[in-house]
Order: sequence, then C-alpha cells, then structure tokens
Amino acid sequence: MALGDWIDAGRRRWPDVACLVTESRSQTYAETADRVDRLAGALLASGLVKGDRIGIVATDSIEHVELILACFKAGVVVCDLNFRLRRPELENIAAAAGLSGLFWSERYAAAVKGLVTAGAKLCSDLGPGLEQLIASSTGSGLAHAAARGEDIVSISFTSGTTGVPKGVLQSERMIRNITYSGIREMVIKPGGFRYSGASLFHISGIGSVLYAVASGCTSLLLDQFDAPTVLHWMQHRGLTHCTLIPTMISSILELPEIEGATFPELRTIMYGGAAITPALLRRMIEVFDCDLFNGFGAGTEAGGQTMLGAEEHRRAMAGDHHLLGSIGTPILGVDLRLCDADMNDVAPGEVGEIVTRSETVMSGYLDQPELTARSLVDGWFRAGDMAYMDEEGFLYLATRKSDMIIRGGENVYPNEIESVLAEHPAVAGVSVVGLPDEHWGEVVAAVVVVRDDTVTTDVLREWCRARLASYKVPEQVVFMPELPTNANGKVQKRLLVAMLSEGAEDVG
Repeated sequence: MALGDWIDAGRRRWPDVACLVTESRSQTYAETADRVDRLAGALLASGLVKGDRIGIVATDSIEHVELILACFKAGVVVCDLNFRLRRPELENIAAAAGLSGLFWSERYAAAVKGLVTAGAKLCSDLGPGLEQLIASSTGSGLAHAAARGEDIVSISFTSGTTGVPKGVLQSERMIRNITYSGIREMVIKPGGFRYSGASLFHISGIGSVLYAVASGCTSLLLDQFDAPTVLHWMQHRGLTHCTLIPTMISSILELPEIEGATFPELRTIMYGGAAITPALLRRMIEVFDCDLFNGFGAGTEAGGQTMLGAEEHRRAMAGDHHLLGSIGTPILGVDLRLCDADMNDVAPGEVGEIVTRSETVMSGYLDQPELTARSLVDGWFRAGDMAYMDEEGFLYLATRKSDMIIRGGENVYPNEIESVLAEHPAVAGVSVVGLPDEHWGEVVAAVVVVRDDTVTTDVLREWCRARLASYKVPEQVVFMPELPTNANGKVQKRLLVAMLSEGAEDVG
C-alpha cells in the first residue's frame, strides 16, 4: 500500500477516530480522508501533474498535513520549506527546486510574495484559498495513489549544519519504509495520541504524523513547540507518545510546574535529533516515568539507523549506566558498518564513520550528481557521523566528521567533553567546538549556558581536568545566555566558531 492510500485505509478502519487535533479543533479519519481526496483532485484540476513540485512555507496545522497527504495521493512532489528562512534563502531554494506552485500560512504571505512566478500553476494560502480548492472538487477518480516505489514524493532541504542546504530526493519507497520501521521499533498500536516537537518540514515531524495515520493513532498539531503548552497536554489532555529533541525536553524540565507533576497517560518519549547528556537523561527517567526510545539516524537522507529501546534504558538504570551514553544498536532492516576514509571497516572499539544500507536511504541529492556519488557508494550511505561499537554491539556517537577537533595530531570528540561539562550542576547547556590555532592546529573551546552565574571558567576547566586527558580540557570557556540553534533545535556549531573567531572574550 502506497503512502497516498494510507488515509483511505484509515477511513475504512477507523472512520470515527480523531485523526488530527489542534488546540481548537478535532477531525476524524473519515473527515480528513474526504478533504484529502478533494484537495488532491483540486491539485490535478489546476494543471499540476505527477512529478510537479510545490513549495510549502507554513507552521504546523491540519491544513498543512492535508496538503502533504493530498500531494502523496496526486503524485505531486512536496518541498516543505523551513519557515524561518530569510527571503534570499527561500529564493535560492525555490529556484533550485523548480517549483510549479506554492502554499503558505497567512503569517508568511508577505515573505513569499512573488517567490514563484514563471510557470506557476497554483499558488494559495492554507486558509480561505485552500478551503476554496477543497470546495471546488469532488475528489472522484482517485482510486489509488499516483506515487509509488521510486517515484519522488518529497524534496527535503537539509538544515545546513554542514554548509549550504542540499535538496534530498525522498522516494515513496523511502518514506513508506521509514514509517514502517518506526512503527515496528516502537511497537506503535492503534489508539495512541502522538505529538512531535519537530515541525512538519522536518522528517521526524511528518514522520510522527505518518506513524499515526498508518496505525490508527491521533496526532496533536501545535503551531510551533511551546514548552508550557506541551507540558499541559502531557499532564492533562491525554498525550500518550511524544517525540522531542533534547533542547525541548530540557525546556520542559526547567518549568516550575514540573515539580510534583504526574503523567498518567504518557507511555513513551522518543528522543533524538541532537546529542543528549546522561544527566538530562536521568532527569527524564526520574520525572516522566515512561518508556524511552533513543532514535538516531541521518533522518533526512537515510531514516533511522540505530535505536536504544525501552528495555535497554531500564537495563541502564538497573546498573549498566554506560548505556545511557549509547545510541543503541542497528535497527531491523539496516546494514551498518563503521568505516575509515577509504570505506574499510575499522577494528572493534575504534572510531569510524557510520555507513548504512537499507530501504530507507534517499535517492540522491537534487541536481548534484558528484555529491550523490560521494555520499552513496555502492548502495552504502556515508552519514559523516563518527562512532565506535562496544563488545556487545552498542554504538556510541563520537561526533560528526566535520565537528571533530584535531589538536596537535590528537582526535578530540566534542561529545565526550560536552557530557563531562553537562554533569556540572551549574551547567544548563554546552557546546564544544574547535578553533584555529597556530601551534596546535586547533584548540578546544566550550560555550556554556549556566544556571549559576557565580561559576567561573577556572571552576569548569578544573572540573574537566579532573575527568579528562589534558589535551581535551577546553582552552577557552565562554559563557552565553543561550546556544544558537536552527529550526530543528540543533546547535549551530559553525555559527559558534564564527562568533568565537571574531573575538568573543571569556567572561568568567
């Protein structure tokens, strides 16, 4: 069954179950399927054909999900863009994508005005304009989804943490198998009430909705992540499953209302998307008292690659504490290797690049055959993430290849230093980067957000010195009120390097 057919199956199996829910509205599977059929028909009636590409610049909403599902059904390719991008960035992506149409939230109407002009077949807001399209169509003649197998259903532009955003070609086969993999690994069953803190333009955002649609669950859609609002839904409005990145979890746990809070319906939290510290993980276990899943992967390009499941989290808390630092083991259906720069397997215990082969790997990068050839080697995807494996087969992330610091010929992995600093009670957030140095090549710098503004750089360096080899101790410790993050909540290390290189001073 193809992606575009799932909502039809939901209408048959769970017609009266809530499919999509917001703060003010609830819509059943039957209602959603009817609207998706009509919208898919309207897309085709406008002159769009299979393979045409439409852009979306919008926050999360029922209409946003309906449009994505309608595109899957009609065979129109979704280019869901980061709504935080500036106009020049949007223009570059729109030109690269060759958009035939554009949809937007009203709040971004001015930002996208004239973004798609030449050859545009359909441009509309996701409010009254979308309702007019739905009202104009019967949705008849769409017995089966148009996009199947290797047909491209989405072009997802990467967050740009490693440079200029790239257009990732995602096939129906890829997205379908990512969804099935998540349902299998987390044992998702009908009747759950799910929320993802990641926006719909992110693979884990739309992925959470597709988990729900394919398995008879309900999806909560919030305009954007807001910690007090999410805590309220977790405590009082029946959320059973959440997918959150560590910065979101930390924001929730910092709220004063968290003290004494109980979560009677909460069954699981899936976390990932960025490194998490053992200290934050222990706090999660203490407060939420639910099953935890750590999902790791080059999601946009290769889906999920590893999982640390609920049983492994329980084992960690029972005494095997080292597992709290693990990203788990390869998930079913994923062949995983750790390789050197020449794609040779590294020895057990040594750090190597994660490379995987599975049905969840992308088709390539848009109009970048050379980059595609470097990233996909004989069917193996090179993620650029560095890790090592212990004797039991558990993987431990070292860093991204591009983030690794080489100080005087020694490889330094920022995650290790970040974990040590995060254990200090005064540290609320930390990111470690490498800075150019004439003598050492690179030196270690730590950017820290603190809870206690009386703590000094010397105190934190001494903390590291007692726990790390001397060459890993940060030469610089810089305090900031917050860490710069992108729309997916990942710390923008390149921005930190640029800021520090321009002369940020120690303020300890």
